[in-house]
Amino acid sequence: MPVDVTLLERLPEPVLLVSPAGDTLYGNAAFHRLVSQIGVPSRLAGLFGPPAQVVLAEARRNGSARAFLPLAGGSDSARGYRLEVHGGSEDGTLAVLLIDLSEEVAWRHQLFLRNSELTVLNDIGTALTATLEMDALARRIWEQTGRIMDHANFFIALHERETGRVTFPIWVEDGTIEDTDRSRPFGQGLTEHILMSRQPLLLSGDVSAQLDQMGIERIGRTCVSFIGVPILADGTAMGVMALQDYTTPSRYGRHEMGVLSIVANQAGAAIRNAQLFESARRAYRELSQAQNQLLESERLRGVTETVGALNHEVNNPLATIVGSAQLLLRRTDLEPDLRQKVERMLEAGRRIQQVTGRMATLIQATSRPYPGHTQIIDLRGSIAKSEHRPSQEPAA
Repeated sequence: MPVDVTLLERLPEPVLLVSPAGDTLYGNAAFHRLVSQIGVPSRLAGLFGPPAQVVLAEARRNGSARAFLPLAGGSDSARGYRLEVHGGSEDGTLAVLLIDLSEEVAWRHQLFLRNSELTVLNDIGTALTATLEMDALARRIWEQTGRIMDHANFFIALHERETGRVTFPIWVEDGTIEDTDRSRPFGQGLTEHILMSRQPLLLSGDVSAQLDQMGIERIGRTCVSFIGVPILADGTAMGVMALQDYTTPSRYGRHEMGVLSIVANQAGAAIRNAQLFESARRAYRELSQAQNQLLESERLRGVTETVGALNHEVNNPLATIVGSAQLLLRRTDLEPDLRQKVERMLEAGRRIQQVTGRMATLIQATSRPYPGHTQIIDLRGSIAKSEHRPSQEPAA
């Protein structure tokens, strides 16, 4: 079939004519540059493999066909083309136009990734706001971060300004959460540098030399890739979130740093809520303890006032009984049986005096069951507790 190829040669897109058997009858300069660059035969099947024959067959049946196919030959499998195939010739020849969509596909792929990241970030915000326990929250932050980036080596550090320490609610190495307490005094380490600067930090390659150059103390195992971002809440740097890699330099880039910063911002609000919840719970616990102590103090005051009144009422007649028994024992004309009874009476009176004297030192009242579905003060137990109470309060 005679073809005027002058215009086709000027086209920047590859154009070719294909026989019914799939052989290339003609290809313009752009087509030949493409097959030469890829290093494949000058056939559609060489560029796109068997799927190209399917598109050609559809065009022969329907008069035209359109499809997107990635390159099957060569090493650049990320490139793809849209095939515009048109028939209608009496001898069955097909005209094929190739339009390079590699940049558009890459752009669409990046857009898909960004949309996926945005969805994950929204999910992270929802997941974190539902957690108020600090340990559970730190673990959830780590788990959610793993949905959008490698988190095999990860940590969260918090600055406790009241104690002047840096604590690590979670530390992960090689995908395993470590139970070791890594709390340490606030110093000159990498975590402290990010806290003080309130700026994210990206390091790669000879991290040790970079730390020395910045005057940062090397603490623990040195990585070859590092990305750390501050955890901010109400404008205050309250902690640091970081990813590390010990084998691959340049593992992280600006994009990962931006995503991690977004996660850290969401985590900052959640961590602040968890800290406020813990403070409220601690205050409630202290208030409950103070209230219990106040109730115990009021109860003890009532008991001690009752005991004091009983001491007064018991000791007055008891002194008469004991004194009378002592006077009787001074007599020399008492019969042995009577003397023995008076001695027992005197001994019982002295025992009562000892009990009432010890009751005066009562500082904690306990109860014990008593027949008739009631409770009575356990004087012996209360006195025993008061006698064995430590003289000093234990150290905090």
